[in-house]
Amino acid sequence: MAEADLEIRRAERADDAGVVALLRVSLNKDDDPDYEAFLDWKHRRNAFGESPAWVALDGDRVVGYRTLMRWRFVGDDGRRVTAVRAVDTATHPDYQGRGIFRRLTLRGVADLTLAGDGIVFNTPNDQSRPGYLKMGWGLVGRLPVGVLPHGPRAMARMVASRVPAALWSDPTAVGLPAEALADPAVVDALLAHAPDKGFRTDRTPEYLAWRTAFAPLRYRLLLASDRDPAEGGIVFRLRRRGSTVEAAVIEQLVPNRRTGARLVARMLRETGADYAIGLRSGPSAGLLPLPGQGPLLTTRPLASAPPPPGAWRLTLGDVELF
Repeated sequence: MAEADLEIRRAERADDAGVVALLRVSLNKDDDPDYEAFLDWKHRRNAFGESPAWVALDGDRVVGYRTLMRWRFVGDDGRRVTAVRAVDTATHPDYQGRGIFRRLTLRGVADLTLAGDGIVFNTPNDQSRPGYLKMGWGLVGRLPVGVLPHGPRAMARMVASRVPAALWSDPTAVGLPAEALADPAVVDALLAHAPDKGFRTDRTPEYLAWRTAFAPLRYRLLLASDRDPAEGGIVFRLRRRGSTVEAAVIEQLVPNRRTGARLVARMLRETGADYAIGLRSGPSAGLLPLPGQGPLLTTRPLASAPPPPGAWRLTLGDVELF
C-alpha cells in the first residue's frame, strides 16, 4: 500500500487493542505482564492529563502509533507552561520506511500547536535524534548526571556495567512505600522544599502521588526524621544495571544540601546499592559530577517558545522511565 493510502487520525479508545498489540510486537514487550498497566498509568492516569495520541491505519489495522505525554512546567515568574513529552511511538515492521513516524509526529505537533500547548520536549537516543532534529526539534544540551559510589570498588563496577537499566525495580524495605506520598500532611511538608528556581516541573501533591504510584516501580520515600516530614526526604528506587544495583534518586525534597547529602549516604548504606545516581541540573546534594554523561535534551516550540538552555532545572524523576 502506498503511503498516501494510509489514514492518519487522532487515536480513540476503540483503537486500544490494536495499539497495544502494535507496541508489544514493535518494542519486544510480548513477555511483560505489566506493560498494559504501565501504559494506562503513564497515559491515562497522568496527573497532568490524558496523553493525546495518533494512529496510522491500513483499513482497520493499526500500523503506526504516536503519543505525546502531557507535562507541565513552571518558570521563575510563576507562569505555568503546558508541555508534552514525545514518548511511545511504533511502526509495524511490515510498514517501516514509509514515513509513518514522521507523518504521525508532525500531525501531533500541528494539532497541539492549534490547541495552544506550549512546547514539546524529550531525550531521544542516538538513533532517533536525527529524525527529531529534521522535524524542527532543537538540541538544548546534555543533562548533567551526578553519582555517589558506595565503597572503593563501586566506581569500577559502575563503569563496567554501562548497559541499559532494567525497567522494573528491585524490592527494598528501606524507607517508606510510595503510598506515604498520598498523605496530605506528608506531601505538603515535603513540597515546601521543592525547587523554586528555574524552568521546572510543576510539582503538585497530585503530581507527586501519581509519579510514584505504579507498583512495579517500587519507589520509596526516605525521610530525614520519622517524627516530622518537614525535615525533608528523598524519593528513590533500586534498579539493576548490568551486574550492579543502582539507586535512582528521582527527588530531593530537603531544606538544605547537608540534609540531602546525609540522606543519599544513608540510603546507600542501608540498601547496599552500588551507587546513587541523579541529575545535577536540579537538587543534587551528595551527588558528584560525572562529566560527559547524561541524556541529551531536545525541545520544539508549539504555541510558545522554549526557555533558554541554562534555565532548565530537571531532576531524574522528570526524564527517567518515560
